[in-house]
Amino acid sequence: MIKLLFLTGLLLATLATTAQEKLLANDINFKIQTKIDSTFSQNVLPGIFVGVINNGKRLYYSKGFANTQTKLQFDSATLFEIGSITKTFTAYVLQKILTEKKIADTASILAYLPDSVQQNKALQKITFLSLMNHTSGLPRLPDNMPIIYGNKIPYDNYSLTNLFAYLKKCAPKPNGKSNYSNLGMGLAGVLAARIGEKSYGDLLDTDIFRPFKMIATTDTFSKSGNKSEGNFNDEATPYWSMDALAPAGCLKCTGKEMLNYLQYMAQPKNKAIDSIISDILRPTVALAPKINVCKAWHTFEEQDKPVVYWHNGGTYGFSTFTAFIKGQQNAVIVVINEFSKNKIADGLGISIMKLLTQ
Repeated sequence: MIKLLFLTGLLLATLATTAQEKLLANDINFKIQTKIDSTFSQNVLPGIFVGVINNGKRLYYSKGFANTQTKLQFDSATLFEIGSITKTFTAYVLQKILTEKKIADTASILAYLPDSVQQNKALQKITFLSLMNHTSGLPRLPDNMPIIYGNKIPYDNYSLTNLFAYLKKCAPKPNGKSNYSNLGMGLAGVLAARIGEKSYGDLLDTDIFRPFKMIATTDTFSKSGNKSEGNFNDEATPYWSMDALAPAGCLKCTGKEMLNYLQYMAQPKNKAIDSIISDILRPTVALAPKINVCKAWHTFEEQDKPVVYWHNGGTYGFSTFTAFIKGQQNAVIVVINEFSKNKIADGLGISIMKLLTQ
């Protein structure tokens, strides 16, 4: 009898454990945290932060440290550099201004540049659209921006004077393909500011930060002491300001701010915003069989699956990835506070988006 009771108890415990394992296996939180844990254990990383919108519910995850020196852990209010995800903000503010001013995105940018720069007629072929989808023929970086070994803030002293000096003599070489250009998207933001007669920062504040509810009416954007430390080969790196090319990658955000941004991108609150977002999400040129380039945003398209809109980013301290689905409440932001870990961040972000759309 005692043996029978023991076996019965063992069987019940086993069944309970199996039921719990099945419950965990079907739990989205468990699946996401498992992926993050696995990614962290298989790579040498200071920290990982992930923010998710799953059917409208917000979830935050972290592993490691936002600052390895102070042992600060990531949370939804921790500040980090988003790098080139900034380009999606730039595309929005530029498209909004073009719409308001009734300027076609296929119009040449030449007339909107300083008079001295307009003398270079080789710029006539560059359109606003070609800046936003990287088909302008402009190189990734201007040749008068020296990259000095050991300089952890390479963009910070590249001024408008430097930019316009380069444009006076450059000869773009478009080939019909999308060739990624920090220079091109930086110029897109400069043009948005010139046409809108506001600074780039003011455009972001009035056109995105406040209407998208990224910040409360009385807040100042991302002025947090809760700040992640970027890393370059185990060395702490300063945040970038980027000067003239700031629209290509200058923004610092928190997880909460980024999820607010993605939520409004996915489900705009009014027709005017929806119209602009629909415009910048329109595919314009193919990059690969499953990937199209829109205006800054890229698509990932699989048969019988919703289109995923994504962009990644990198600075000398951070590797980031973000994605969302238009019309749904599913989105992700992935942050690794280490340089050149985009393959890891992208892979983790895409795998999480697949979980959200199963």
